[in-house]
Amino acid sequence: MADSFDKYLEFADVYAQALFELAREADRIDDVRSELDELVRLMEIEPAFASFITSSALDDDHRAAGLEKMFRGRLSDMTLNTLLVMNDNGRHALLKALRRAFVLRQEDAAGQVEVAATSAVELDLDEKNRVAEAAAKLSGRKPLIDYRVDPSIVGGLILQIGDLRYDNSVATQLTAARDRLMDRSDRGLAAAAAQ
Repeated sequence: MADSFDKYLEFADVYAQALFELAREADRIDDVRSELDELVRLMEIEPAFASFITSSALDDDHRAAGLEKMFRGRLSDMTLNTLLVMNDNGRHALLKALRRAFVLRQEDAAGQVEVAATSAVELDLDEKNRVAEAAAKLSGRKPLIDYRVDPSIVGGLILQIGDLRYDNSVATQLTAARDRLMDRSDRGLAAAAAQ
């Protein structure tokens, strides 16, 4: 599922880039982000709207007319026009990916990076500060950290900074140790069988 969303993200980023540049020129980046947030929220709470946006059974001209009727004067022209261009190009179902790509461009322009910090137990404030310092040092950017708790990692920390993953969890170390022992055992059995 993540792979297919990444593919959608690539397609949507073409539109997000154009929209971001228009929003930057108009000094309306936060406004456009809010509009995209609201559209995605509307998709999540209104199944009929989600179906309207994503359905390939609906004719593009009808969808365009519906978008005009629902949003002309309620959304900025740049946001609505982006939706209309996406619709014209058969990319109408990429609204969530458009929002995500826009957010990533906004964070990048602000020198920020998303970070997921997963620990086995809740971190205290001092530990969170050390994680933030390490993430900033590793990325060279201001980290926006989502702290998560996952007892299955047993101990240690998993840090996901953009596309990079730093896994120092006890579970991963135990798995690696088990794999090394199994490899040694297999080699020892093979050597004994060869004699």
